Amino acid sequence: MTVKEFTRIYLDSLSVRFPTAKFNIVDDSTIESNFQNKVTRTSVDNAFKDYLSEPDSLQRILSNSVSVASELYNPMGKINVDRIIPIIKPIEYLDDIRNVAKKMGASKDVEGVYEKYNDQLIIVYAEDTKSNIRYLTHDDLKTLSINPDSLKKIAAGNLEKLLTSIKIKGGKGVYMLMAGGDYEASIILLDNVFTKESLPVNGNFVIAIPNRDMLLITGSNDKDGISKIHELAQKSYSTGSYQVSDYLYKWNGKAFEKYE
Repeated sequence: MTVKEFTRIYLDSLSVRFPTAKFNIVDDSTIESNFQNKVTRTSVDNAFKDYLSEPDSLQRILSNSVSVASELYNPMGKINVDRIIPIIKPIEYLDDIRNVAKKMGASKDVEGVYEKYNDQLIIVYAEDTKSNIRYLTHDDLKTLSINPDSLKKIAAGNLEKLLTSIKIKGGKGVYMLMAGGDYEASIILLDNVFTKESLPVNGNFVIAIPNRDMLLITGSNDKDGISKIHELAQKSYSTGSYQVSDYLYKWNGKAFEKYE
């Protein structure tokens, strides 16, 4: 199935689920909706990548994607501060949302609430809802009376409570952390996870986060380990959905920085 064919099936699924909304295809992978005088655009790129990796799971992928989209057609309730979480994104994410917002005529507050993590990555803040993630705006912070300086601590604490069963796979100095498939990349913000007791690596921690659901770890003195996670990361980044970064990162004592 081509992306254009997938987009048509995706639109049909949305039309059945939300008969009072109007949908049309903008380009091969973008659907525009008009619901209660609110116009939004949805990209099917990540869902299509999921389909390419699991062609037999088309109905499940469509069902999950449509469920996520459902929050666009429901009134937004009050944000639950205890569900605000940090999401690691590539810095290019800002350009992406600026371009989309520009096409839709937005003039302000299109970037949401974020802060720089390093030269390649940012931390974007959102509310983890039952079926979706709702990105915070600066107006949300004012309404909630949250000081931006305390936001990272609040969000990291919430993430730690949310990820109650982080699993470690692998051994011999090369590991993969698994925590449900949505926030593996954000685990780099949880300092208590990276200990030599639970992750015995040779040297300082070196990680790869090619996609939001993959976190690979080895040590800076482990040449074989570095080669292995680099190869796995490159493959996952080029074929997987929800891409984060194709670089490796090394712990400098305060944060992970790009590792040459």
